[in-house]
Amino acid sequence: MFSVAMGGLSAVSLGVADFIASQSSERIGATRALAGMLFVSSLLLTVLMIATDQFSGLFVNENVGSIVLACFHGTAMALALLLFFYAMSIGKISVVAPIIAAHPVVIVLFLAVQGAYLPVTQLISVATVLLGVAFVAASDSAHYENGHETKQYEKWHRVILVSAASSVIYGVAIILLQNAANGIEDLQILWFGRCVGFATVCALLLFKKKTAFPPSSKWYMLFILHGVLDSAGLLFILLGTKGSVSDAITAVIASTFPIVTVALAWLILKEKLGLLQIFGATLVFGGVSVMLTH
Repeated sequence: MFSVAMGGLSAVSLGVADFIASQSSERIGATRALAGMLFVSSLLLTVLMIATDQFSGLFVNENVGSIVLACFHGTAMALALLLFFYAMSIGKISVVAPIIAAHPVVIVLFLAVQGAYLPVTQLISVATVLLGVAFVAASDSAHYENGHETKQYEKWHRVILVSAASSVIYGVAIILLQNAANGIEDLQILWFGRCVGFATVCALLLFKKKTAFPPSSKWYMLFILHGVLDSAGLLFILLGTKGSVSDAITAVIASTFPIVTVALAWLILKEKLGLLQIFGATLVFGGVSVMLTH
């Protein structure tokens, strides 16, 4: 029951956070929206690191390899989230979110390349997820025909391409996180990830000669809410992970966060969900659930 609760709280937190990101990215740009969230998340995780004495013994020679991987994880995750936020700002959230949710395919394929044995259920789940993504992408090709929505969408193939790139990089970021966890604690990896991610986004803003500050101070409270929800979503996963078989339950339920984002888009933004899109999204989430439990 505890694993279910932690997974559910994580899914809700991350799902709402991503919906907030979609709206702030549309108005002030994905880079600024991500910078604000990562700044708040970095501060919160720093306080937690100090409170739990996680800095003690962290910066030692034995941890150098894991720290480097954690930093790479932070950069990769920042790029994945940047593309994710941008995709949601130019396309339908109900199309983008299921494609992002397909990122476990990258992890499974990486294990296969390394020579890991994949049971038949894993292979079937990979095929199911890819088929679901194809249906979701196909349903997006007609989203201009919806005249009841005020949002101006970019060309559908651009939305799909950006979403797919985000999904692949997201999967790579998770692989880096998993490998870094062989040497340091999960909370430490998250701290490195968010701090390095924030530095990465700031570097991008500097390169584009833009400031990280939003055009109005009214965005600060939204950044705080976004950062708190993001950090909470990650911490709920850690709390529900106890090194037992129930960890898979936490992971599966937490991975459904895009469903929350899509539901909010449907309720608040009135995004229409076609039958082909719903069917494709169901295949994606169903396939991912099988992957995470085998």
